[in-house]
Amino acid sequence: MTSELKNIKILYLVKTMDVGGAERFTLNLARHFAGIAEEVTVASTGGIFVDELRKSRIKHIKLKHRPDIINLIPLCIELLRIIRENNYTIIHCQHRIFVFILQFILKRKFVLLYTANNVFNDFWQRAIFPDFAAAASLSIKLNLYHTTYFHENRIIQINYGVEVPDKKRSVNKIITIGFLGRLIKEKGIFNLLEAVNILAAENTDFRLIIRGKGETDKITDYIKLNKLTSIVTLTPVSYDEEEIYRGIDILLLPTKMNEGLPISILEAAARGILVVSTRAGGIEDFIENGKTGILLESTEPEKLAATIKDIVNCYGNYTDVIENARSKVMSDFSIDQMTVKYEKLYSKILPVSS
Repeated sequence: MTSELKNIKILYLVKTMDVGGAERFTLNLARHFAGIAEEVTVASTGGIFVDELRKSRIKHIKLKHRPDIINLIPLCIELLRIIRENNYTIIHCQHRIFVFILQFILKRKFVLLYTANNVFNDFWQRAIFPDFAAAASLSIKLNLYHTTYFHENRIIQINYGVEVPDKKRSVNKIITIGFLGRLIKEKGIFNLLEAVNILAAENTDFRLIIRGKGETDKITDYIKLNKLTSIVTLTPVSYDEEEIYRGIDILLLPTKMNEGLPISILEAAARGILVVSTRAGGIEDFIENGKTGILLESTEPEKLAATIKDIVNCYGNYTDVIENARSKVMSDFSIDQMTVKYEKLYSKILPVSS
């Protein structure tokens, strides 16, 4: 199979190479195919993972124009220039705006592949027509069936895949919760802080580590104003997976966004971290309540505080849940499974001339 891929050139298009699910996915896939294909290139507006690409000797093209509707025309010109200068075999897009632009290239010699990382129901879903689409989880695949005009035989489900460390982590003496992701209201960070404030008043013994980018000033002010500095730590983002999850016993994502399956859920579960989240988007593709994680019934601060208190006080009762989740990552969401499936997909969709 890999012999069919050794002469191909792959271009990955992603909005940024900052910390995020699509970005981590792109990094992992680019690293894998860099050892197989003739050439692998990533184009983005940049970010923390660019250095990791360079360490793996993967070419990065910094996009001058932010990929959004405002920059549609200049972005189109920029992408056309990049493509003209390189004879790519597969252009693998992580965002719909790239598909929208490239689908209008007539007599194109490359295969246009789109990986759907989130669930949507808007204009863009009905305005894109890639040659093939890969869905990062079951809910995302069903979303593609119901909201796009793609033919079903052009859609394939390839689950996100993550590394599963051999070494199991040890539990902290004081149970520590982690919040990872964009620090915006829709992700539930401010409801979580209010819940923490409630629990602090009740003298519940736990810690919270927050890692991400966003409204850091507002979060810092809240922590200081409510005298939570002994409980809550706000740390910078990191590209290193082990650093990201170090010292965390519970991953808590009280998101309100209708998103896909956050890759942080899989990475945490692979490390033996208890995952607690909502029923948003594709999260239930992994979390089965009480078996592979905990699903929140409410993200309102008072109810969230009560749930956190119960979990912290009874953390030892979740050993089976943690083990089940880790096993599910190994069986359904491993990086080895993902890369093998993408090798098969790339081989299947290669242009006839390749």
